[in-house]
Amino acid sequence: MEGIFKKVVFLSGCLLMLSVVTIAQNLQDAIKLTRSERFIDATSAFRALLQKTPSDGDVYYFFGSNYLQRYFSDTATISFHEMSDSATAIFQKGVQMEPSNPLNYVGLGEIALIQKKTPEAQQYYNKATTLLPSKINKTTALTPEKHAEVLIRMASGYINAGNYDTAQVFGWLRTAEKLDSKNYDLYIVKGDAYIFMLNDGSRAITNYNMAQYFNPKSPMAKLRVGQLWMRARNYKDALNYYYEVTKIDSTFAPAYRELGFLLSKAGRNDEAKKNFKKFIKLSAGNTTARIQYINTLLDLEDYPEAISQLNEILKSDSSNNDLNRAMGYSYFETGQYDKSLYYMKKFLNRSKPEKIRATDYVYYGRSLSKNKMDSLAAITLLQGYSMDTSKPELLSEAAMSYNRMKKYDKAVELYKMKIGLKQATPIDYYNLGKDYYNLQDWGKVDTTLAIVNSLQVDFIPGYLWRARALANLDPDTKAGLAKPVFEAMVAKAAPDSAKYSKELEEAYYYLSYYYLVQYNVTKNNENGQKSLEFCQKILAIDPTNDKAKEIIKVLGPKIKH
Repeated sequence: MEGIFKKVVFLSGCLLMLSVVTIAQNLQDAIKLTRSERFIDATSAFRALLQKTPSDGDVYYFFGSNYLQRYFSDTATISFHEMSDSATAIFQKGVQMEPSNPLNYVGLGEIALIQKKTPEAQQYYNKATTLLPSKINKTTALTPEKHAEVLIRMASGYINAGNYDTAQVFGWLRTAEKLDSKNYDLYIVKGDAYIFMLNDGSRAITNYNMAQYFNPKSPMAKLRVGQLWMRARNYKDALNYYYEVTKIDSTFAPAYRELGFLLSKAGRNDEAKKNFKKFIKLSAGNTTARIQYINTLLDLEDYPEAISQLNEILKSDSSNNDLNRAMGYSYFETGQYDKSLYYMKKFLNRSKPEKIRATDYVYYGRSLSKNKMDSLAAITLLQGYSMDTSKPELLSEAAMSYNRMKKYDKAVELYKMKIGLKQATPIDYYNLGKDYYNLQDWGKVDTTLAIVNSLQVDFIPGYLWRARALANLDPDTKAGLAKPVFEAMVAKAAPDSAKYSKELEEAYYYLSYYYLVQYNVTKNNENGQKSLEFCQKILAIDPTNDKAKEIIKVLGPKIKH
């Protein structure tokens, strides 16, 4: 199945720890919490810093970026609206408290870029630019290093927002390099620019290696190279780089997340789960980390563990409606259909229409079906099909719900639709044939099940229902319309007479009766003898069969030996 939570992609908007000597050590610690995706702990750290230095614009900038990083860490389940509102408020406060600091204007510009409000973003970036040292602005106290930092963050904002203006981005980065050529983050962002804007993996790696050279104790450059190899599907090299990251910093949580994803792709499920658990532990068990772990558990089809993790989240936070979706999927896959129905209904009732996927209707429809609520199940399954017509099996499932409600005409419509799409399977033709049987359209039963006989020559029920329909077309059995089909069925079923005893008994009775009718018309002893032989076969299966005994009683004395 398709996955329910979106995985973290390469360049998940990681907040870069900028190497600026003026940033105090405790601010660096707060930034490190963000980079390790301990967002709640980072929030507490930034608030504590602002209690001490309420006018420090840098703290406001990195605090606001903490919210953006939380969004980038899982764009499928984290609300951009909620995170950007928080970040915007903090950046605006930073502008108010230290209006000469350009960083918070850059933060506001990045949010506008993500929202595709390019003119508004440009206004913020222009304001930040006016605060940088220039021929006009000669009074600024910004050092070359801080000047470079602002330009790097401007370039990073463009990349994170997917605004690939290469002239602008590389222009800022070239100027930043002239100002501070040993800036570690400069080369991280340049590497990102080369891979995402120009798809140049070679130059990206060169820059990531430069970043590693200038800051060998930081895990970020190694992680980037590993992600690059992962992007290129070179899983062996990616794995080696991720392991190197853990050697540089064994507490760097994102490395274990990446290892979890990679090992799950390699089918090394136990190792994958072990790394994800370490990721959760290191990232202080935050909800985003658990959701990422759950996403992989669902991919690995480890539904019991997914349920366990989901329950842990729901104990403290039930606000994320996607958790109800994951619960519904997981409970269905573990056969707990009543609980699946409860959570799928809860998810759909709370969800905005644009967030509902085809698979949501599929799981809801199937859970309804398992709970014998076929009327709503059929409607829901068809809703799923209307959203994703690549799943023609949903037409069959809806048809089966209609069958259970004895709405055979509606089931017929769906099977005919699937046939028209050239997506019908032999079992679809078989079920269609049975629907025609229930509608007493004997001719269509015959033509439909003849297709089944040709597609699945050893499928006994296909012969049985076809023969029954032909028998109904020939109620006095004089024409023997069902005879060749019953005979074909006997030839297929006789080698496994124990398994198909009931089917053989029915076929033998029809054949015995057919030959009895022929005897009564022709008085031909050969026909009478065949009728008696089939009666004996019936009694070999069921010695108490009264119909066979009656034929023998009536016919036996008439046959001349």
